[in-house]
Amino acid sequence: MTERIRADPSQLLPMDSDTGGLGYRGFIVRAEDTGMADDWKRLGLPSMVRLGGAFQPEAAESSRFLLHTAESARLDLKDPGPVLAQAEATIIDSRNVQGLVTICYPNAQTSDTDFSFWNGASYQPYNNCYNFASNYRTNTFAQPGRAAGSMYTSIDCSAVGSAAVRDGWLTACRSDANYNVCLVIWPGYDYHWYRLCLNNHWCHKPGGTAARNYDNSGLLITNPETCNRGGYTIFCGYYNGFGLVVS
Repeated sequence: MTERIRADPSQLLPMDSDTGGLGYRGFIVRAEDTGMADDWKRLGLPSMVRLGGAFQPEAAESSRFLLHTAESARLDLKDPGPVLAQAEATIIDSRNVQGLVTICYPNAQTSDTDFSFWNGASYQPYNNCYNFASNYRTNTFAQPGRAAGSMYTSIDCSAVGSAAVRDGWLTACRSDANYNVCLVIWPGYDYHWYRLCLNNHWCHKPGGTAARNYDNSGLLITNPETCNRGGYTIFCGYYNGFGLVVS
């Protein structure tokens, strides 16, 4: 976070600034450790500042970064999902309403061969393709829309895709390189997500089974649109969803 602030200190606001009244008003950021406090002092910043808010679109990307890298357990909320989803929507809207391009997560990629984070006996059965696509292990068998309080109601591209968008996934990014997950449908039966990993290989985790980098033919997945997907015959499209909070 300090690197983002150092690059553009103007995205910060004083604690007493007007950020739009009720609703999402940005984050309060405090420099607590010695190194961070020293950096802020050199930048001429106070120890506590406000970042983001509906009237500060230039801070949208840093706000979104902070939103999805913060530890949810530190939020004093019984169920942070709906609150996070609302904050996400407001951050996006603060850019969109001013005619600016929609921001996206950077195309952060993980190993296309090491799936130890997903395939341990204590969590493999409890995380699915949506968890894997989000790169967020919840042990809840995450479902599109549940974090936002509004799950999908049918198995089709529109319903499942819209539910993911409610969770904060995006369909418009700065460049195609930011589209790092895709949705496919087994008509009337099931949905499935793939995620782009290193070396231009797409990986996935079918339900509670092991995460992998190969398709139904045992071949490395270089193109999810043309690989052997079994019964998932409908290709819905690409999204940007890496690192989202899902439930």
